[in-house]
Amino acid sequence: MRKTFQTIATILLFILLPGVASGDISVSLKLDRSEATLVDSVRLTVGVYGTRNSAAKPILNALDDFTVTPSTTSSRLQIVNGQVDSGVDYTYFLQPKKTGTFQIGPAEVTIEGKTYRSNREILTVVESTQSADSDPGPLFLDASISSAKSYVEEQVVYTLKLYRRARVSDISLNLPGAEYLSFKQLGKPVEYQSVHNGRTYQVLEVRYGLIVSKEGDYSIEPSRMNLKLFLPKSHSPRSPLEERFFKDPFFSITTGRPMTVASQPLKLKVIPLPTEGKPSDFSGLVGSFQIESRLEPATVKAGESATLTVFLKGRGNVNRMPDLKVPELDRIKLYADQPTLTIEPDARGLAGTKTMKWALVPEEEGLYEIPQLQVSFFEPKHRQYKEIETLPHSLTVVPGEDKAIQLSLVGPANGGSTGVVKQEIKEIARDILPIHTSVRDLEAAHSALPGRFTSFLIVLTPLFLYAAAFLGIRLRRKSVATSAATKAKRASKAFLKQYRSGGLSWSELAELIRHYLNDRFGLSLGSVTAEEAAVILASNGVSSDATERFRTIFQQLEDAVFTGKGQEPCGTEEELSELIRQIEKEAR
Repeated sequence: MRKTFQTIATILLFILLPGVASGDISVSLKLDRSEATLVDSVRLTVGVYGTRNSAAKPILNALDDFTVTPSTTSSRLQIVNGQVDSGVDYTYFLQPKKTGTFQIGPAEVTIEGKTYRSNREILTVVESTQSADSDPGPLFLDASISSAKSYVEEQVVYTLKLYRRARVSDISLNLPGAEYLSFKQLGKPVEYQSVHNGRTYQVLEVRYGLIVSKEGDYSIEPSRMNLKLFLPKSHSPRSPLEERFFKDPFFSITTGRPMTVASQPLKLKVIPLPTEGKPSDFSGLVGSFQIESRLEPATVKAGESATLTVFLKGRGNVNRMPDLKVPELDRIKLYADQPTLTIEPDARGLAGTKTMKWALVPEEEGLYEIPQLQVSFFEPKHRQYKEIETLPHSLTVVPGEDKAIQLSLVGPANGGSTGVVKQEIKEIARDILPIHTSVRDLEAAHSALPGRFTSFLIVLTPLFLYAAAFLGIRLRRKSVATSAATKAKRASKAFLKQYRSGGLSWSELAELIRHYLNDRFGLSLGSVTAEEAAVILASNGVSSDATERFRTIFQQLEDAVFTGKGQEPCGTEEELSELIRQIEKEAR
């Protein structure tokens, strides 16, 4: 009860005092990806932990080569086992001005006179590979590889980008299938905005680590995405896709049409690993790797054990990292543990760590030298074989304590017989269940059974309970439906009352429109976009003219919020009151 009261008091404290700190304050900086082109926008998130004071805006450093557009600010509060975790997240979009490799950050936040700094991130900006002579339309799939030439087992990054200016759903991907080719997804897909041939697209990007196990010239077949494309229903299906989409961008009604888009084929030349300088113990490991080891403890007693741990980690074909073996040691027993492999894919490829452990049990005191363990691999960056080895370790064994168990057999003091003396059997206790010794006991039990009327009630009770639950559910559903209908009727009145009061900012009016749509049409959507709002109105019978006017106003509100003017007083030119009344008349 006391813990519950403390938790409730803590929640009320953070609701009433949103700026209070809940612990050590820290700042983090994160990019949604590490590589972009000049026409891409990169999402940057600054997280401030330990405070909910959103007035402490971050200062972004080292961004002179980018156009910075602020986006959203969100606070969070989490209580786990009585521990409070609070913070604020600030989101920005970066537009590169030139190519190169840039160090982003740190971000600085000043709270109560003290300045806190975040980490730094590296962003590589490259030229766009788009062609200025072609227009692929509102929807296309692009494929690329990080290198057109690689060694056997070298990791290549295969990138797919779905460019779209239309709304899509139900996306599924089929990767090209070929012998000796292996794909491994690198992290989660990312979504961002980009420009292709002067047109703005939403881009869905997903990366794969591609490893080829045999030399040769490969033609990587196109990848294919199956999806549902939403296009205007009113246009003729024989018209071109581009004309159908751009003739009426915010159409009165949409229908989903199954569609498949394919990427372009790619060429990859895979060359064999060089034979010159190839170590005799080479296991096929290709990439860049490091090895670490430790022996704990370094001093033990004879008969006790020490643990030798080896970490082999790096980036490349990490599944080929070998299981190392410690050679037999004189007067030391070895017990190997099962190796564990942890793979951590990221945007640059597959990274992994193999952990190997051995228990060393020395039999005698003395000083023992633990031999170094060695691994060889091929590093494509320098085009040569490399060998790495663990550090040397010494194990000191000191004398242990003898723990012999003494056994003594003691006979009778008088030298008499050692036979077992029989004892009389004694009753210790009775069974907890009764033992029936007469038929009358059973008759007494029979008389304790319930009568006919009681038995009848027991049988019918579940039926009564089921009927009551059924009626309750029906009444509840009817009540919910009635409540939804009442809410829909009052939606326009609630909207017009707040709108006419005046003094609304851009963000407040956008939120007011979202509440109206949810209440009026019985929805439970969060961040409704202008396009989605147009679809909702059109699907409920609102005319194309009213739908387009509503979409235009809503788009103005979104643009203002996105560009950082969300808290400024709004100035929509068109009177919303009249438009809402028209929607109320036309909507079903």
